[in-house]
Amino acid sequence: MIALPLAASAALGVLAEEVRFAGGRAWIVGGAVRDAMLGRPPLDFDVAVEGERGTVGRAARVLGAVGWVAEAVHDRFETATVRGPHGVKADLAATRSERYPEPGLLPVVTPGVTIEEDLGRRDFPIHAMAVPLGPDGPGPFLLDPWGGETDLRRRVIRLLHGRSLADDPTRVFRAARYAARLGFDLDERFPDALAAAAESGAFARISGDRLRRAFSEVLAEENRAVALSILDRLGVPSLVVEGWEIGAVTISSFDAPVPPDESWGALLEREPGESRERIAGRLNFSRALRRVSGCRR
Repeated sequence: MIALPLAASAALGVLAEEVRFAGGRAWIVGGAVRDAMLGRPPLDFDVAVEGERGTVGRAARVLGAVGWVAEAVHDRFETATVRGPHGVKADLAATRSERYPEPGLLPVVTPGVTIEEDLGRRDFPIHAMAVPLGPDGPGPFLLDPWGGETDLRRRVIRLLHGRSLADDPTRVFRAARYAARLGFDLDERFPDALAAAAESGAFARISGDRLRRAFSEVLAEENRAVALSILDRLGVPSLVVEGWEIGAVTISSFDAPVPPDESWGALLEREPGESRERIAGRLNFSRALRRVSGCRR
């Protein structure tokens, strides 16, 4: 059983009951399980909901009668964001499977699958664990089909399968972020998975907007110098724009605080003008971002 503050457990117990009355079953999944197992009790929870179509929306709406607030309900996507007592926040999503039509493209989503199938679509085993929610909050059972608990003990980030980065290349950015944040190592199979992703054309096919957002999330991390060093060591920048290497000098500049609106400028400060333009073009920089990065308008 994962340990949570009593107030959070009580609030999640109410949520679980409303999901049950709506015809579903609720599970805590992802980072909340990971953090709780690492002794970092979270206040934000990802909750997977097993049930027929419409269960998430019904549950989110009735939670308003028991002290929760439905901040957003997206019936089309079977998702909702709700906020409960004591600052507890939950993102509800129907359990779903994902099929990638081509490497690097967004997946085709099918809701309404089992929790086991849902866990199999996730990025790393440490995020592919689930704990059932009942009237008293989290239950004593840990669903861990991919060995995430072992990875937490080993302090390692591992991919669920060898084609994971070909399906979604942004997972390597998430791996670098979590490795830096948690002080974990990357599994030794990451280089082979990156090679498979490059060979599949995934890095060429993924949109510049998605890549830019992935880099921006890295730059927003407290330990971004570590995360950037991991990406550079793996050769990820060069997979995004051929020949791009961030380099130790640039990475060391992020050891000190850099204001968010200056982070891209600091990242590209030492890039030659032609290289900077290619990076800006590939990552679909806005006019404002081109300006702060020292690119031509």
